[in-house]
Amino acid sequence: MRISSWRLILIIATAVSLIGYAKPVSATTFNVTIGPNGNLVFSPSSVTIHPGDQVKWTWGSDGHSTTSGSPGMPNGIWDSGLRNQGATFTRTFNSTGTFPYYCIPHGGCCAMVGTVMVVNASPTPTPTATPRPSSTPTATPRPSSTPTATPRPSPTPTPTPTPAAATAVVADFNGDGHPDWVARNINTRQTVLVYLNDNVVVGAAFGPTLTNNLALTGAADFNVDTHPDYALFAPNTFQTTLWYLSGPTLIGTASGPTLPAGWDLVTEADFNGDNHPDFVIFKRSTRQTAIVFLNNNIVIGAALLPTLPAGWNLMAAADFNSDGHVDIALFNSATRQTVIGYLSGGTLIGAALGPTLPMNWQLVAAADFNGDGHPDYLIYRPDTRQTAIWHLNNNVLINAVSGLTLPSGWTLLSH
Repeated sequence: MRISSWRLILIIATAVSLIGYAKPVSATTFNVTIGPNGNLVFSPSSVTIHPGDQVKWTWGSDGHSTTSGSPGMPNGIWDSGLRNQGATFTRTFNSTGTFPYYCIPHGGCCAMVGTVMVVNASPTPTPTATPRPSSTPTATPRPSSTPTATPRPSPTPTPTPTPAAATAVVADFNGDGHPDWVARNINTRQTVLVYLNDNVVVGAAFGPTLTNNLALTGAADFNVDTHPDYALFAPNTFQTTLWYLSGPTLIGTASGPTLPAGWDLVTEADFNGDNHPDFVIFKRSTRQTAIVFLNNNIVIGAALLPTLPAGWNLMAAADFNSDGHVDIALFNSATRQTVIGYLSGGTLIGAALGPTLPMNWQLVAAADFNGDGHPDYLIYRPDTRQTAIWHLNNNVLINAVSGLTLPSGWTLLSH
């Protein structure tokens, strides 16, 4: 079984203290744009300058910083703090050395990093930048241990692990080409399939009642009979189960893989393009994510996905940039920010900011609700049980529409 793994390439600075020297007459200012067009990059990501030159960062979008060091490890040389579009920050570099820097909110999750290289001028210097502009952010792989033949890393238990965030279950249950979603009664554990045309309810049907030990985490056509099936997870035993459906009717069951201790089932999508849905799993103690490739209920392979920084959760999987590969949508419950991580199979190849959600709302799923070929956000407010759909074009919000408000005692969330 072949598994991709992430390896971190961190630039470790041999930074020398910046002491004041007079700026030479030939000093040059090098410009770097932070987050151009909402992309999670510094453009250019690397500049080569001479002692006495300046770097001027200009904010191209909101909520970024330029902070010296590596993600999660600031070294104190400089920190702009979080700033918004149009802001600037300038730093004079008087000593030679290599100075890595990053964006505090997006360095860890999205590889938003840069480098300033300060080298001595030649006898006839012509100070020029060495930019690597790119409108598509380049992923910097994250550290992970080399996996074994199956994605079953040894458990690293902690007293209070952070569980995977609750999500919603979305699929086209009635075969009309429009995604539907599943509501769950908190007390009776009865499920109901809510049939939709975009945000409009066109019908409903009772689905199976869940047993007490199982959480409904997703729905997809695992047995390839054109009907979405339930994917369920037992948190106490780490067992996965498939409930095969024909419309709302349960017609059979099968055991899926048992996950290693400490891992949760998060969502399902076809990541390797073999027309079989796969599992996305999450390790609570380390915040590592992984794909388990399936053929129906049988494991045929696995790949590691990024390790999520604290505060971020993987909430949905869909092809946001229309390149034929499923991508992942992340949500930060503290900042309300969303980020789309672009994948090629199990490899992160870029990232971009998505819309920021209003207070008390959370991202719970993604699907093409309005049929324009672009996945949209399904968002949910648990305290009022209100649903809404945000129509997107890639990572850009086009418009928003209100959806059904669930009756008391019902929820859209998986747990």
